[in-house]
Amino acid sequence: MEAFLDWLHASAAGRRLRPLLTRSRALHAAVGALAGSRASAPLVPWLVSRYGIDLSDAVIPPGGFPTLNALFTRALAPGARPIDPDPDALVSPADARLLVTAPVGGGTRLVVKGVAFDLATLVADAALARTLAGGSAAIFRLYVADCHRLVFPCAGVPSAPRLVPGGYGSVSPRPGNEAPFYVLNRRTVTTLEAERFGRLVLVDVGGFLVGSIRHLATPGVAVAKGAPRSAFAFGGSTLVLLAGPGVLRFDPAVVAASARGAETAVRIGRAIAWATAPVTPALSPR
Repeated sequence: MEAFLDWLHASAAGRRLRPLLTRSRALHAAVGALAGSRASAPLVPWLVSRYGIDLSDAVIPPGGFPTLNALFTRALAPGARPIDPDPDALVSPADARLLVTAPVGGGTRLVVKGVAFDLATLVADAALARTLAGGSAAIFRLYVADCHRLVFPCAGVPSAPRLVPGGYGSVSPRPGNEAPFYVLNRRTVTTLEAERFGRLVLVDVGGFLVGSIRHLATPGVAVAKGAPRSAFAFGGSTLVLLAGPGVLRFDPAVVAASARGAETAVRIGRAIAWATAPVTPALSPR
């Protein structure tokens, strides 16, 4: 897979073919159907070996994972990911590579590794984007080996996810992949009303060959920190978490690494930021 993606981005022939593949709904529907069928079961051991997927902390069904999607969205054993109990701590919602940026630039522009894009386009809501100007962003990028089941980073009340149509470009950083896939790819936008953090915005971004984004919570019903939130079916994917100005104080080590353009490996439940001051929003989903 990685070699194929390198070819798509680095070669002349690959660059001509890439738009046809990343915009093809039929291709992604077919891959999604295969990944969710028992016909994909023989691929599971190969993928585990090829990417060194650690299953020591996973709940493995009797007889093994019946599909690729069952492997990617695997449940974790109780206690495998302790959730930081500090009520002022915002925890990682995913096993991922994390990059943070704060504050978000003026004019609601966000710059990630030299690529700038507009928050209004990302969340497909100009009014919502204006509330985020001067705030902060955390970008969680999941690899093939990561568990693709995500949790809530804090307690709160989630809104219904809003679908933003788009393509299926690769989310992996590589030469030739400088396009702002955050605003080009198919994604969902959810708000989370949190007592200590105000309104957080969570954008689940699909990637190349990601079959679907499945949300696991009931809109308008309060959730606990660490409760199941969403799942990405097959492939790599990305979550962008956005907060308003003056809300979050990120882990200094993560901030320093991000300033160098380096991602930090994080796991579900680890504290990545803390509230700068309690915020009491109107607890109604947007």
